[in-house]
Amino acid sequence: MDSTLSLESLRGEIDRIDSEIHDLLMRRTQVSRAIAKAKGSGAPSFRPAREIQVLRRLLDRHEGPLPRAVLLRIWREILSDSLAQQGSFSVAAWVPEAGPSLVGVARDHFGVLTPVLERQSPSRVFNSVAEGECALGLLPPPEADSPEAWWRFLARRGEKVPRIIGRLPLAPAASPSSGGHDALIIGLIEPEPSGADHSYVVLEAEAQFSRSAAKALIEKADLPVYDIIQWGSVDEGHLLLIEVADFVAQDDPRLTLLRDMNNEHFSGCWLIGAYPLPFNEPDLADPRAAAKERERI
Repeated sequence: MDSTLSLESLRGEIDRIDSEIHDLLMRRTQVSRAIAKAKGSGAPSFRPAREIQVLRRLLDRHEGPLPRAVLLRIWREILSDSLAQQGSFSVAAWVPEAGPSLVGVARDHFGVLTPVLERQSPSRVFNSVAEGECALGLLPPPEADSPEAWWRFLARRGEKVPRIIGRLPLAPAASPSSGGHDALIIGLIEPEPSGADHSYVVLEAEAQFSRSAAKALIEKADLPVYDIIQWGSVDEGHLLLIEVADFVAQDDPRLTLLRDMNNEHFSGCWLIGAYPLPFNEPDLADPRAAAKERERI
């Protein structure tokens, strides 16, 4: 841009750019409605893998001083509206009596116009999704010392069993109202690969395993283990939650191999979902600034 332009000319240029952006946003809304019509009723409108692929593509092509975190925040608002244009839906969020509420995470990602139903237990979030009361549910990521172990509700088969399909927030600095809390998204749709994903597998065992022994057995099936959480009760037996550092589909031959290889160790095996990896701080850093810093050092 010509640096000799007057202030009035520069402001005029900003006005023209704003009008062009507005025209494109209105056009994008029309296209979103056309997509909803082409899909037909009943087709899932929320596709976490597609959403993060859009954001990754934008980050890959991004240049200039506009912070990458701001770019993500702008496009998250655009994608939230696009989702709303494709059909109304509601979200169930866990609100425990003591602990972090996930309502802020839901509103931050899906927008203030999306109805968020507060649920006081993981089982109520699960049932709200399974029974069709809500399209999506938000629950906290599994923790080793959590007595809830809500993920065990997903270790069953059937059309009305929710699956883990996403993780929030998508970027740390782009989520001011989420309260700094993380959440997993469950829904009645099969997760899709995004190109960089983690998956969850639940195994039922006769007794508790050491982490190293369980990891060795699982990795015989070429499944890269990211984390293992164990949980057990007298009534429900012993379960292992395996977070796999890869996308695993229901028909993945590695899952079949795991079932076949370890049937002497595990009496049950369920794939309970997957999620696209969110962005982290290095993803949002300016790669050119980082390169200059390396040169300076």
